[in-house]
Amino acid sequence: MPHYLFPNKYLNYQDMMADIDALCTQFPKKIDFEKIEIAKTPEGRSLIAIRVYPKGKSIEQPTLWFDANMHSLEFIGTNTVLAHMENLIHKLTNNETKYNTVNYVFVPRICPDGTEQYFTDGRRNRSNARDSRKRKELGSYWKRECLIDKEERNIPLDLFKNKKRIGYMRKKSTSGIWVCDELYPQLMRHRELGDCEPFYDIYHEGVIENYDGMNIPSARTLGDNEVDLNRNFPAEWSPNQPENMSGRMSLSEVESKAIAEFASKIPQIYFWLNYHTFGGVFIRPLESQEDSAMNILDRSVYQTLDKKIEEITGYPAVSGHSEFTYIPGKPLQGCLTTFSYQALGAYSYVCELWDLPARIGRSERPFIKRYDFWEKKEWRKIFEYDRDQNQSIIFGNPWKSYQHEQLGEVEISEFPSQFGICNPPQKLIHEVIQNQVPLLSLLVDLAPQPKIETKILNTQEKNIKNIELSISNIGFLPTYVSEARNKSQGNKKIIVEIIDVKNASLIGNSIYLLEPLAGYCAIVNGWINSPDLGSNSCSSKTLRIPFAVHKENDQFAVVFKVSFSHLGDYFATFGEI
Repeated sequence: MPHYLFPNKYLNYQDMMADIDALCTQFPKKIDFEKIEIAKTPEGRSLIAIRVYPKGKSIEQPTLWFDANMHSLEFIGTNTVLAHMENLIHKLTNNETKYNTVNYVFVPRICPDGTEQYFTDGRRNRSNARDSRKRKELGSYWKRECLIDKEERNIPLDLFKNKKRIGYMRKKSTSGIWVCDELYPQLMRHRELGDCEPFYDIYHEGVIENYDGMNIPSARTLGDNEVDLNRNFPAEWSPNQPENMSGRMSLSEVESKAIAEFASKIPQIYFWLNYHTFGGVFIRPLESQEDSAMNILDRSVYQTLDKKIEEITGYPAVSGHSEFTYIPGKPLQGCLTTFSYQALGAYSYVCELWDLPARIGRSERPFIKRYDFWEKKEWRKIFEYDRDQNQSIIFGNPWKSYQHEQLGEVEISEFPSQFGICNPPQKLIHEVIQNQVPLLSLLVDLAPQPKIETKILNTQEKNIKNIELSISNIGFLPTYVSEARNKSQGNKKIIVEIIDVKNASLIGNSIYLLEPLAGYCAIVNGWINSPDLGSNSCSSKTLRIPFAVHKENDQFAVVFKVSFSHLGDYFATFGEI
């Protein structure tokens, strides 16, 4: 396998930028690409997109989008996007021509500031360690900081060499909700019926700001973790800060605004894959409604893709509303894939990499139930695999006594679940990514593929010639991509223009407007696809356009331009210009 395709380590910002640069040197010379800084973060890091144009930068084509790591601790998504990029380079180098028929966008890390903060000092954030709220808005909250030096560990990550990394504190409490497992005392798990003391409360390592001397804030009450980027997009957005960290307004964050603005300038995007962890599942729209509320074409495409994706990756593909709503009756709001589908009209999926629930025996449906009721049976399996396969990164850290100025006697340790729970152990990166890479072939095959052909038809009049212009779509998706795109952007016509004529004169119109073309996607309507049903949609159009030839023996020529608003411009030439 190529060197970068399945790296055996998680990438900090410097590593990621170096790998991007190294991959860019591997593109064949004939392939155009751009490494674009689409935003500069508040901490001065670049949000990078790589655009690839197999037929040249000036050629618009259906476009495929990959991104990852909009949640700061979901590192393996970055590795996966880079693996897709390297796989594409391999296909282009080997002249596999079907990969020339679409353009590509790769965004390996949407949240570089938050991710780098964890790699530096172990501070966990949903997205960024950033907060615009004032102290009086926050009230009493936890300010995270290192209170006791940690031991260096023989683990190939810079984080574990930093003695000032931030961990967790536990304090004995008769009403505490955490307990040491009786079989594995190093395992802290949630208290269950029948458990015996001692019980503990657990908080982030740090101190309480605005402390009144009596009331200890919840461990989730932090002064630097305001916005979840994946609740900040302008589709079904809601200003619900306490529950979903959506921000004061949609696109309030540099990163979410940059992604939305950059993508909105690429109307050719037909498919969007947004990598997260963990679970081992693909999740698609709709979030707020059942599939029955979706147009039949879009529903048919999604249901077809659900089956194909599971066949290729082994991960089930599910409706967000039906199988991935955390709290019944409260669908997720402001998600990136809701925006990319509803506003941009691109078929969109989240992929939650790393099928840890299945590996510990959880197979329930709806899928969200696989995260419920992790009790001692599940946590003991996690402990054993951490001990046997993961160098005890998660549970192998001793608790050390500390006299806290506000809480009194506490113990401090670490729980770096990002390396084993949120992401797979580093040695399993290859295994997790390898089932994703074959998706590239499927996703390229989805694209609408206009085909333009011309031929001459003789007439009874010697100086009159008809050009038959055939416009067809040989791709899976229609040329308008989705009904969601029609709904958000309007039904756009195909525009046919005669832009150049040699040795002849056009008779009639120079511009024609045609309806969009269907693809070969089967409509899922409760009945079998049988040949006796015939064809009921139009995937081709034909125009006969007359020309008056100046001289009978002269070779005349015509250039046609066929414009698809969501795909680009296509050209066909009859004769030689």
